[in-house]
Amino acid sequence: MPAARHAVILVAGASTRTRPLTEHRPKPLIPLLGQPLLAHILDELVGLIDRVTLVVGYRADQIIAQFGAEYRGMALRYVHQTVINGTAGALLAAAPIDEPFLLLYGDNLIDRADVIGVCQHRYAVAGLRVADPRSFGVLDVRDGLVYRIIEKPAHPPADALANPGIYHFDEEVFPLARQIIPSPRGELELTDLIALLSALHPIACHICAGHWIPVGTPWEALLAARFLLARMAQSQIASTARIDDQVELEGTVVIGEGAQIGAQARIVGPTVIGPRAIVGPGALVVASVLEAGATIGPGAMVGGSVIGAEAMVGADAMVSHSWIDDEAQIGHHAALNAAELPDAQPVAVVNGVLSLAEMRTRGAVIAARSFVAPQSVVAPGSVVTYGASA
Repeated sequence: MPAARHAVILVAGASTRTRPLTEHRPKPLIPLLGQPLLAHILDELVGLIDRVTLVVGYRADQIIAQFGAEYRGMALRYVHQTVINGTAGALLAAAPIDEPFLLLYGDNLIDRADVIGVCQHRYAVAGLRVADPRSFGVLDVRDGLVYRIIEKPAHPPADALANPGIYHFDEEVFPLARQIIPSPRGELELTDLIALLSALHPIACHICAGHWIPVGTPWEALLAARFLLARMAQSQIASTARIDDQVELEGTVVIGEGAQIGAQARIVGPTVIGPRAIVGPGALVVASVLEAGATIGPGAMVGGSVIGAEAMVGADAMVSHSWIDDEAQIGHHAALNAAELPDAQPVAVVNGVLSLAEMRTRGAVIAARSFVAPQSVVAPGSVVTYGASA
C-alpha cells in the first residue's frame, strides 16, 4: 500500500493548446467515453487515496459542480490558484498539508501501478521511457536517485527518463517551494523544487511500467479516447436501448440508456453508443464514441472518432479519426478525411494498445456548435474553431 492517503491534483490552467475543446469547458471536463478526463485520473486512485485536493482556476465552477465534495469514496477539497504563476505556485496554493501526499497533473492519463510505485518512498519522482525525450523534462538520475530535472535538453542521453509528472512528497516541500525563483517565463517551476529537495533528502526514481497519455492538444484527447476504447473489457447493452432486429453488432460494444439503432446499421467495437444517441438506418460506426444525444444520420460512416453530446452527423456523411465536439453539425454527404501524418509525433506511452500508424492518423477537429456544410470535404489535420462554419 502507498504511504500517501492524500493526493493533490493540479487543474487550474486555462489550457490554450487544447482549444477549441477548452473554449467552453476546463480541460479536466473534456469527455472521454462518457466521463470527464479528471474522472479517469481519479478512478486510478480509488482504494489508495482517501482525500484529494484539487487546485482549480480556469472555469473552476464547472469542475466543482461536476464533482462536488466526494468521488467514489474519496473526499474532495478545492483550493483556488488565484494567480496563475506556474506549477510550483499551484502546489503552494494547496498548503497547508501536514502529511505525505501524491502530486499529479490533471491532464495525464496515468496507471494505477505507477501511483503505487511512486508512493513507496518518502520522496519519489516517476521516470518515463519515451522514444524522444527532447520535448520533456529529463531526470538527472545517479545510483537510482533523482538530483534534478533538466528541461527539454537538446541532446539527452540514450537512456534518458522523461518526467511524466507523478511525485510523492510531504509537508517539507512547502518551505522549499517558497524559495523558488521565477523562471525566464516568469513562473515558479515545480521542476526547480527537485534540485532544492535533493540537496536535503534522497529522492527515489520509480520507472513507469504502465501507460501514460497526456491530453495537451485536441489530437491527444482523441488519442486518449481511442486508447480507452481499445481497453474496454466487455459489452454492455442498456435494457432501454432500442435496437432493430437487423442491426449487426460486432466486437466490444457499450450501448447506453435510451439509445436507438436503426435497421441494417452496423456497429463494430470497440465502440460506445452513449445515452439517447441515435444511429440511423444503414449507418456504420467503427471504433468510436458517441456521447449522450449524438445523432448519426442514415447511411453515414463514422470511424475512429468522437462524436460529442447532441452533435449531429448528416446522412451519408463520412467522418474518420475526428473529434466532433458538442452540438456541432456535419452536413449530409460531407467528408472528414483522415491520413497518417508523418510529422505528427505522439509522445503518449500506450504499451502496444495502439500502433504508431494509428496514433499518427488524423482527421479533423470540429469545435462545439460549429457547422460543416453539406457535401464539403475537410482535409486531414484541419481544426474548425468554436461556432465557425466550414
